[in-house]
Formats: sequence, structure tokens, C-alpha cells
Amino acid sequence: MYEGPTSTKFGQISVAEPLRFDLLEVYNGTSPLQEVDHQVPIPVLDQEDLHAQGIDVTKLVPGAQDTDALGSCTCNSGTGHIAERWAAAGKSLADLKLNGANGTLGLSGAAAADEEFAIVLYHLVTDQTGLPAQEWPPTDCGSTGLYVCQELITQGLAASYRTASNVTGALSLLQTGTVMQGGPWFHSWMTPDSNGFVDGDGSYEAFQAATNSGVAGGHETLQVGIPQLAQAANGTIDLASTVIKVRNSWSTKWGENGEFFLHASTLNYLGRHYDFKAAVI
Repeated sequence: MYEGPTSTKFGQISVAEPLRFDLLEVYNGTSPLQEVDHQVPIPVLDQEDLHAQGIDVTKLVPGAQDTDALGSCTCNSGTGHIAERWAAAGKSLADLKLNGANGTLGLSGAAAADEEFAIVLYHLVTDQTGLPAQEWPPTDCGSTGLYVCQELITQGLAASYRTASNVTGALSLLQTGTVMQGGPWFHSWMTPDSNGFVDGDGSYEAFQAATNSGVAGGHETLQVGIPQLAQAANGTIDLASTVIKVRNSWSTKWGENGEFFLHASTLNYLGRHYDFKAAVI
């Protein structure tokens, strides 16, 4: 049974995006898009309940204090993302490796072991800031999708990345694979409805209700598919009738076996407050 939110579920920090327009994904407004369902070849991860999973962070990262949860949502999303991207490229997950305190860590398809991979990635990603107050350890500071992509490149796990500044760009990126999305998470989104949606019917009124409920924190999740696409013959997309399927990192006990649905219109309302990243292998 999911027992509810804690502060460790959040912690995304704000980082200025580099002015790399060559990396920008922009939907041209006319090309036909398709409904897609990308398969992530590792289980839904859980950034909390680490002790119950048999995870001791002190044995994974030098200087880390014992904890039962981390605000590592960006790297949980990034781990699922890079696993899907490698599998789609025909590369073996056995070759996806990071160096931890006790040797090399790879992805295995076991939830706890793959969570350990995400935790080590979180440590590496936060070290990019150069500021101790924004590094883990000691501070469970959170991170961003940008830093995750940059670290994947540094580790030799990705060649580059693509970025979208709006939801139509994200829908375009989703045509070829999963997409990391990061931005505010609202209190009213904590429990999906009976149909698996966190944003109700995707209307402006539902969006207003979410913003009025208050921001719980910054959160990174992983877009895995478009189960419903409403696109006219001229390419125009009905965002309120277009649905995105998203994987969370709060265990399979949350939502629809760890996933939820979101209307594209909601991400459109959020505008620049959400960003979207996809690694290029």
C-alpha cells in the first residue's frame, strides 16, 4: 500500500539551458505523428524504501550517510531512459556500467540492483555543480534532466541529447523513444484518479485546480508512450485529447503499476516550466 508523499520524492534544481539550438527538437506543425508505446527493459524503480529493498547507500557512494530515501528522481528517470535507448539501439544492457564505491555497477533487470545504478548515477550527476551545497553527498539536492544527459555523455553512455521546449516538441521526440520530463509536481497529482490520470480531464479548470493545490516539489518522470493521439489531417494536434503515458519512480504500488497518464494540454499550460530531454546514442 502506498503510504503517501515525503519530501525526498522531490528536489529538482534549476539550471540554465545552454544556447544549443542545434539540439532543439521543434515540431514542424504538419508532419503526421503516431501513437507509440516504448518498452523500458528494466522494472519500475523506487527511490524510497531503500532499506526494504536491501540497499545501503553507504556502500555505494563514498561519504554518503545512511538513508531510506533519496530525491534522485532525475536519475531514476534517466536510468529507465538510457536503458530503453540502449535496448532500442540493439546494445546490450550488460555493457551499461558505472563505477561505484564497490566496483562496477551494471543494469540487471532486477529492481533493487537497478535502483543502485540510479543512486550511483545520482552521485555522479550532482557532482557536476562544483558546489558542495548542491552535491550528494552530503546534500540530497536533486538535479535536472540536463545534468543527467551531460553525465551520460561524460560516462560514454550517450553521444549527445535532444531537448524540447514545449509539448509538441516532446511529442515529436516520443516518436523515436522515451523522453525525460521535468518540472513542478502539484499536491493534487499525488494520487491518480480511477483512470490513471493525475490531471483530471486535462482542461484549463483542472489545471487551475492543480496549481491552486500548490507545488509539492520539482519532479522528473519518464514519458514512455502516446496511447491516444488526436491529430487532424493538416497536422494540427488536439492537445486536450492527446494522452501521454508516464513512468514514475515511486514503486509499482503507486498509480497504474508505477505509471500514470497526463494530457498533453496540461504540459502545454505549463509551458516553459517543463522541459524535455532525450539522449542520443
